[in-house]
Amino acid sequence: MPDLEHATSGVAKRADYLRIPVTHSTEEESWLITYLDVITLLLVMFVVMLALSGGPSALTDETVTAAPQALEPIAAESELAVTPEADESEAFAERAREALQVAGLSDDITVIPQQDGVRFRISNDILFGSGEAVLSAEGIRQLENLVPLLAESKYQITVAGHTDSLPIQTSRFPSNWELSSARAGSVVRLFEAAGVARSRLQAVGYADTRPLYRNDTGQGRSRNRRVEIILEGAPPQ
Repeated sequence: MPDLEHATSGVAKRADYLRIPVTHSTEEESWLITYLDVITLLLVMFVVMLALSGGPSALTDETVTAAPQALEPIAAESELAVTPEADESEAFAERAREALQVAGLSDDITVIPQQDGVRFRISNDILFGSGEAVLSAEGIRQLENLVPLLAESKYQITVAGHTDSLPIQTSRFPSNWELSSARAGSVVRLFEAAGVARSRLQAVGYADTRPLYRNDTGQGRSRNRRVEIILEGAPPQ
């Protein structure tokens, strides 16, 4: 009898905690003890699992953080320090933007001021056909609009060709190294023919070694196919 009274008292306490009305147990109602024990164990188990998981909000934040946008730049452009050279670069960049806007090219050519010069960025899809290094008619028109800006500047001019990561293998271009170099050379030859001093010009091909965006999406590869015209330093004397 004392054991039965002790069990009944325990049931009453658990039932009161879980707000389940009970009556005094009999042998026919002894299943209630096991039932309440199972409910209590399940409740404790769910509380422990919730605590270990960090809660719903923490899981959501982690999921969002682990999914970067496909077109997020790999490296941000560095900000200019406040120096006389930076002020001159910004002023030249502003003149370039105004000239390109008048020519209707402000959406096709990106002007980026640098610490000691300016960078023009143009998509290869505008300048060249797929897998080609011969300038298109539209590409020639765009580059010719840059010639007056280049001629009036004091900067050394580097034309850099860039490709995406998709391999190319033709009789003329065994790899993206040859393709990017040939495209840079085509732009340099146009500038030289337009009157820019050849002593200020150089061409370089980077293939796919300096991407701006991830190469695992079509949009990213399109952004990485580009020619950059880099104006920096002073021309050699």
